[in-house]
Amino acid sequence: MSRSRLIAGAVAVLAGAAFYGWPLVAIAQRSLSGVAGRAGLSMGSVGDVFSDPRIGRLALISVGQCVVSTLLVTVLGVPVAWVLARLRFRGRRAMSAMVMVPFVLPTLTMAGAMIAVAGGLPRSQWVRLALIIAAHVSFNLGIMVRSVSAAISAVPPSLEQAAATLGRSPVRAALGTTISAVRGAIASAAIIVAVFCLTSFGVIVALGGASIGTIEVEIWFLTTRTLDLGRAAVLAGTQLVVVMVLVFAYQRIRSERFGRAAHPARPLRTSLDRRLVAGCWAIVGVVSGLPIAALVVRSLRGPDGWTWSNYGVIVSAGELGRAGGTGGVRGLDALGYTLGAALVATVVALAVSIPVAVVASRDDRVGRWFEHAMIVPLAMSAATLGFGFLVAFSGPTLDLRGRWIFVPLVQAAAAIPIVVRVVLGAVRGVDRSLLDAAAVSGAGPWRRLVAVIWPAVRRPAGVAAGFAFAMSVGEFGATVFLSRQNQPTVAILIGRLLGRPGETNLGQAMALSVVLGLIAAVSVVVVDRSMSDGPTF
Repeated sequence: MSRSRLIAGAVAVLAGAAFYGWPLVAIAQRSLSGVAGRAGLSMGSVGDVFSDPRIGRLALISVGQCVVSTLLVTVLGVPVAWVLARLRFRGRRAMSAMVMVPFVLPTLTMAGAMIAVAGGLPRSQWVRLALIIAAHVSFNLGIMVRSVSAAISAVPPSLEQAAATLGRSPVRAALGTTISAVRGAIASAAIIVAVFCLTSFGVIVALGGASIGTIEVEIWFLTTRTLDLGRAAVLAGTQLVVVMVLVFAYQRIRSERFGRAAHPARPLRTSLDRRLVAGCWAIVGVVSGLPIAALVVRSLRGPDGWTWSNYGVIVSAGELGRAGGTGGVRGLDALGYTLGAALVATVVALAVSIPVAVVASRDDRVGRWFEHAMIVPLAMSAATLGFGFLVAFSGPTLDLRGRWIFVPLVQAAAAIPIVVRVVLGAVRGVDRSLLDAAAVSGAGPWRRLVAVIWPAVRRPAGVAAGFAFAMSVGEFGATVFLSRQNQPTVAILIGRLLGRPGETNLGQAMALSVVLGLIAAVSVVVVDRSMSDGPTF
């Protein structure tokens, strides 16, 4: 094995142990040892956690909203995916970009958008649950559309044409041939959507309030409010196992793909084609466009009508400083810290992900082991990750509490799985014959990296960096466990404002959500311009 691969392997192992291994070990230790000298949790007391009626209700809510959200995303996303893959029309690229924007928007930005659509945070528990499901559909529709669209593009259109010549209608021809051929891609995308819905934290906290909770919210409540870290660790570990099972199923299904060659789309021919395009524009407009438009409008409304005063929170602490006891935190200060932390997190994520992708790309037992090991970080929800960092890096050996680097590190850990997925495909696509030819010509490892590998991975690395930055800017689920009271990120400020009553607080939360969403949207636009079909999962 070459020295460069040895170095890459060492970096990958150390990073995996530091970012995921030790936090998971710390969670397991905490779940068995209890808190602050209390007697450890026995098997009986672990059973008490699962037999608690409250935990049962929270599990039912978690699974129920996940199932409903996933079904809606599938029903709405598959037709849009077919239209984008099969038909060529004006605005096709705009539709493709628009459907992905909510995916990279901060969770609290979309939560604020749903509040704006509803005209305020409703009191009815059922209406709040409906808003949570609507937010999940907005977030995850792009995942279903992009993944299924890429799979449909690989199916020869001649199959549908042959079915049509046998007398089948266009809809039946598509369902009987193309959709049947990509059912594995639909199932794998649905699993990823289910994972994201099951591990949603910021949306539940912002929209559910005290009336609706999930297992993730309970972990946060036990950790930050009652300090019952033992019960929190039991729930976090259980959730991790459940999500890992889903991710493992996704890995198995995803390997059964139709092909990789993309067939070109055809122009619109019939009135049915035009109606399908119009219907998909309606879906994308309502699911992706309407919440964002409502958010912008609400940010410009005050008790007395149209106003820019809500954006004053950016330069002045205002009500936030007086009501929250934060020492007069300004939105501008939080924005500066957010951007700086996101930039550091992006650099760390790339520095860790590239060696991991290099090792995982190997066509041997080591490469396959590293690829399977990536199931663990994919399965760790933001709340579990934040809780793991809190208990792992707040001990006598290494205590990062209060250090500025704590938040960027957990943001990097949250972004690494996505970055690895983007970079891994590019590394595997490097022509090995070129590397062999360069080695025969006397080029050393560094020269081969610069001349052969880097040109092939430069563009995907830029795409990965854009996603990592957008994810870090809006990260809330893990950051809320580690953020300092006097140095919050913008997402944390939005969460505080949404948790307080009053039109002023709500308007300021909407304004900060627009600013944060604009930053993330710019990132996704840059990403979308850098790639032809977008990321698939």
